[in-house]
Amino acid sequence: MDFRPEVFTPSYWMDVPAIEGQMTRPRDGGGILVIGSGLSGVSSAYWLKEVGFEDVTMVDFALPHAATFRNCGHILYGTVESMQALVALHGRETAREIWEFSIGICHEVRETVRRLRLDADYEQSGYLVIAIDETEDKEIHESIELLRGMGFQSDYVEPGKLRQLGFKNVRGARYEAGSAQAHPMKFRNGVLKHCVDHGVDYHSGVRVTSVEEEGDHVLVNTEQWGQLRYDAVVIAANAYSPLLSRYFEERRLVEPFRGQIITSKPLKHEFKVKHPHSFDHGYEYALVTTDNRLMIGGWRNNTPGGEVGTYDIDPNKFVEQGLKDFVEEHYEIKEKIEWEYSWAGIMATSKTGFPFIGPTTSPRIFTCSGYTGHGFSWAHGSAKLLADVMAGNQVPAVAKYFNPKL
Repeated sequence: MDFRPEVFTPSYWMDVPAIEGQMTRPRDGGGILVIGSGLSGVSSAYWLKEVGFEDVTMVDFALPHAATFRNCGHILYGTVESMQALVALHGRETAREIWEFSIGICHEVRETVRRLRLDADYEQSGYLVIAIDETEDKEIHESIELLRGMGFQSDYVEPGKLRQLGFKNVRGARYEAGSAQAHPMKFRNGVLKHCVDHGVDYHSGVRVTSVEEEGDHVLVNTEQWGQLRYDAVVIAANAYSPLLSRYFEERRLVEPFRGQIITSKPLKHEFKVKHPHSFDHGYEYALVTTDNRLMIGGWRNNTPGGEVGTYDIDPNKFVEQGLKDFVEEHYEIKEKIEWEYSWAGIMATSKTGFPFIGPTTSPRIFTCSGYTGHGFSWAHGSAKLLADVMAGNQVPAVAKYFNPKL
């Protein structure tokens, strides 16, 4: 698979510049190295410091390509699967445990914003899962019944109410009050600044080519600085993990896929819907930004191969047009939309449908990766769970579902 770091199309979020690290040789000889400085990487560094690890180094490469800066800002309960699909795939009890854990990690994002006093445009306004056909509407009804039966809040929104909110050609929706949205770059930068202020050694432009255990340390091979040695390594590179680790590559734990988003110029008329929302089983997902732009992504399921297996972040013109047509079909917007941003990002789909959190080949090489959607909250929460695993702290029973040692 080809990774072309010279290709670059900025996202709306990148109007806020990313904090970058020193362009110097990372210190080595011990401590923990975190590979990646997106949401997974900075969250790993943050939680490792919180549980008591003092010597933490973080490196990144081709920072603007990170999926963190190329998502839709959703902070959502659950997984990419509906509750109905989760129960069908994994059984009722597993689905309930996963959903409950996901609520906790969403709230952890909120608490981190509060604790660090981050200016991240965080807003907990709920989430709409909108059906565009009868099959999806039936699935929404079944999911609501299951969620309520497990003690979770979930409400049905009638088609008439959706029309009042500015949607058209839709059936019904599931409303979830606890989900949220935030500016991913601002959140990442805020957590990162806290980490650096508290002693994390951060370096950019470090291309890691392999990570291998060697005796009582981990050998990290880099293009620029040769071999570096650490006591432990956290691979927090999500879709790019197979490029660093034979363990990921051989077991095909995660597969890269291209997710694409377009964003309008600010609209004159205010949107009535202020919730992040999705359609078509999550294949289209949208947000209204703080400056009243419509941001919408997805539509990859309509392409041959579903955009899976690529590291090419060039926007796909076919997908871009598909998203524009989707907006025309399902939104009631009484003005001409001018589209200002179009970008793609490389996300990761997991072999199990759940993230991988914990040790891989050895007790010294760890990962948190493979979010298959919902990556904002899952990245931050996975990193917290990983830090507890590495510190030998008690972890919830749900951790067994995230074991990378398949």
